[in-house]
Amino acid sequence: MGGDPSGGDRDNAAEYRTNLAYEPEKARGARYTVNGKTRTPVLNERGEQVGFMGDPVFPSVVTGAIQALTGEKPQVYTGDSRYNPNANQGKVLQNFYNLDGTVEQRYVDPDGGGGGSSQPAVDPFAQQRAELAAARANRANALANKQNQLAAAFGAFSDDFYDDLGSSYSEYQNPLLSQSYDDSLRGIYEGFKAKGLLSQADVNAAISGLDSARDRERNRITQGATAYSDARRNEVAAKQKKLGDQLAGLVGGATTAADVNAQTEAINAFDFSGDVDRLKQPAAKGDLNFFEGFDKVAASSRPATNVAAVSATGTPQNAESVAAGRQATGIRSPYQGSSLKVVS
Repeated sequence: MGGDPSGGDRDNAAEYRTNLAYEPEKARGARYTVNGKTRTPVLNERGEQVGFMGDPVFPSVVTGAIQALTGEKPQVYTGDSRYNPNANQGKVLQNFYNLDGTVEQRYVDPDGGGGGSSQPAVDPFAQQRAELAAARANRANALANKQNQLAAAFGAFSDDFYDDLGSSYSEYQNPLLSQSYDDSLRGIYEGFKAKGLLSQADVNAAISGLDSARDRERNRITQGATAYSDARRNEVAAKQKKLGDQLAGLVGGATTAADVNAQTEAINAFDFSGDVDRLKQPAAKGDLNFFEGFDKVAASSRPATNVAAVSATGTPQNAESVAAGRQATGIRSPYQGSSLKVVS
């Protein structure tokens, strides 16, 4: 009966907007006057105006008669019908709960008519939300425990672990270096032997070159040890990140307690012990090829047993007999004190 059904004041919207902007209590909480008519705002549960009570558009005679009968001046509601005070007379305001936890208030009949009840409303989703919250808390605890286990397992890969890997690489290569050095040294002697008469200076120069090469090979071992341990360090870091990503992928997107509990079970079943054990196993080190460019003579290519030295007449020769023979005859080597030697 007059007014704006939406709850606003169509006939004086400008004044209402002004009141709302500068005097909110005048528009929302107190009576106000529009075109000489007093209006009482009707608010919802959030304090927002959804309608108003005002004088009816009745002749004054009718209005007076109604007031004489009821003892009250009649008022007409304009606005959202859910908040009509006249329609809700005799009803009680009751809470209705939604699944997301929000509450909607409605007027219902106290005797239960029209779907209402005089009993306090019970949140039918309270237990469901409590179960979901408990399931998520359990999942969070399981995830934290598994993350701690993962960090503890990879804590075994410390600097000491990688230092020992590097040391083991050097320990493996050093005997091979020594063996290859000896083979190369034999190769030098065998090469000069094949030439017969040779200069000691040439021999010394060849050995000096071999020693310099050995220093370079030792540096190769040091660099190889660093690369060997760094390769495992990078492999461990990559595996730890991959496992962490896999664990994180087990969580999220669950909206029911059953789904959350299923994710918790998957977290608890997540096993990475095999991955960690495999990372602890040292990788193959490989044999370095030392002294490239040098002729090598392996010890196995020489006679397995020593051949006893004899003189031209077949007399066994040893250090004592050779020394004694030199003292008896007084013959000296024509090459004694010379830089030339005869290699036999």
